[in-house]
Amino acid sequence: MTTTRHDILEHHGHTHPPAGATAELRHDHEIILRALAIAERLGRALRAGAPVDRAGLAWLVDFFRTFADRCHHGKEEQHLFPALERRGIPRDGGPIGTMLHEHEEGRRLLRAMGSADDAEVAAAIEGYATLLRAHIAKENDVLFMLAEQVLAEPEQTALARSFEAVEQEVVGPGVHERLLEGLSRLEAAGAAHETVLDVSDLPPRERHPRIFALLDRLPAGSTFVLVNDHDPKPLHYQMLAERPGQVTWQYLEQGPERWRVRIGRTS
Repeated sequence: MTTTRHDILEHHGHTHPPAGATAELRHDHEIILRALAIAERLGRALRAGAPVDRAGLAWLVDFFRTFADRCHHGKEEQHLFPALERRGIPRDGGPIGTMLHEHEEGRRLLRAMGSADDAEVAAAIEGYATLLRAHIAKENDVLFMLAEQVLAEPEQTALARSFEAVEQEVVGPGVHERLLEGLSRLEAAGAAHETVLDVSDLPPRERHPRIFALLDRLPAGSTFVLVNDHDPKPLHYQMLAERPGQVTWQYLEQGPERWRVRIGRTS
C-alpha cells in the first residue's frame, strides 16, 4: 500500500491536511523552518567550538537536500512556476526568476555544509538559514498570494496531485514519513537538554531581570525556552537594543494563554 502525504500528516497529528497547492507548499515551509532552527543551533555551537551532534548535522544536510530541495523546490520548479508562466507571469525580471536564483544559491550553500572546516560549515549554515527564511517569507507573502489570484481552484487541485507525484517519484515512497520522524527525534533530543524558564508566576518587575540573568549565563551557541502568560514581544525589543546581534528568537507557541519562545545566545 502506498503511503500518501495525507497519511503522513495524519500520522503526525495533522487531522486536517492542507488543501490546495499553495497551502501544501506553505506547510512544507513550516517543516523546513523547524529543521532550520535545529541547524542554526548546531551552527552556533560549531562557531563557539562547543560539542556538536555530528550525525545529527549530517542528517539535517540530507534532510535539506531531500525535503527542501529535491521535493519542495522540485514541486515549484516542475509544476508551480510553469503554471504561473502559462498565466502570464514572466520568469525573467519577476518573482519566479528571483526564486529560481535563490534555489541555486541554496544548493551552493548546502554543498558548502559538506566542508571539513567547522568555521566554513557554520558560515554556510548561517547563510543558508538567512537565505531560506527570507525566501520563505517572499513566497508566502508575495508569490503564493499571486498564485492564489491567478490559478483557479481546479488548477490548484491539479497542482496538488502533481505534487503528490513528485513526492512519490522523485523522493520515493515512505521517505517523507521517515524524514518527519527523524526531525521529531532531533527536536526531542535538543529539548531534553534545554533549560526551561517559566516566568508566568513571577511578579512583572522580576521577570526581565531573571531572563537576562539566565541569558548572560548561557554559553555561546546555547538556547533556553521562555514560558510566559503573554506575548513577550517587549522583551524581544529590549534584547535587540541591549544585546544587538547576540540573541536569537523563535516562537514555539503563541497564546492565547501561554507563550513559549526559544531564545539563544550567539556570542
